[in-house]
Amino acid sequence: MAKDLTRAITHENYGKAESGLQKYYHKVEKIIYHTPMKLTKEEVEKGGVFTFSSDEFITSPDTSNGLPFIVGGVSLSSLLALFFLLKEELGTPGTVYVCIAVTALIFSIIYYFTKPPKENILNRRDGLITIEGALYQPNITMRFKDVICCYSTGGENGLGAFRLEVIRPNNYTFAMLNAGDKDCYRDISFFTWYMDKNRPLPPGSAFDPFRKKDFERRKEEGFPRPLYMSNVPTPEATPEQQKERERFWKEEFIEKDGVLMRHFTSSGVDK
Repeated sequence: MAKDLTRAITHENYGKAESGLQKYYHKVEKIIYHTPMKLTKEEVEKGGVFTFSSDEFITSPDTSNGLPFIVGGVSLSSLLALFFLLKEELGTPGTVYVCIAVTALIFSIIYYFTKPPKENILNRRDGLITIEGALYQPNITMRFKDVICCYSTGGENGLGAFRLEVIRPNNYTFAMLNAGDKDCYRDISFFTWYMDKNRPLPPGSAFDPFRKKDFERRKEEGFPRPLYMSNVPTPEATPEQQKERERFWKEEFIEKDGVLMRHFTSSGVDK
């Protein structure tokens, strides 16, 4: 039996901080800016960026192990270096440093063995996203259309900059969203395309087994118009399917005064 990946909504919005966060200058809009990389069946089977994919759900690996490994590894390395290299008394600053390192190491070990289960789920069927909670906080599930995405700033040398993140609604910290492109606009393109259930599935062999089923679902629903903007074509799997869907809506791109504008026609009548 297939694993149930449906999760109940935990947060409807960002509360009183909503208006301010919507103006955050690092915000990344949910638009298909580029044609994303093709997600292959082999990549999913390896469990790299994604561990499961279908026409209804995508899951990503638990990333919470990174914190205890990094913090614990740095702390342990520092303590070992002091033990083997130090040739004189620590003094007050050294003692404080050792106490901090030991505390961080103990916390890392305890957190690794006691942290709650973490999940990262895209629910295309219901339009929901589940992200990991910070530290011991539970996972967060919101409507995808309501989450606020942004990009990271990275360090002074730019390392780690422009990675896609989601702002958590309970403490306004950041959870990483990764589609494998390491660029916020390309990653949001993949996620937005996938979560727009009124469009065909994104490119890649990982979705090929589900394309016909997804097409028939949209056909039965009367081919509703897309939920999110796109700057690139999002074609059907076959020319025959494309022709049939275009009887209901066709998306065209017109440049006017240097601005790319989306234009729909429906059943041959401009809308």
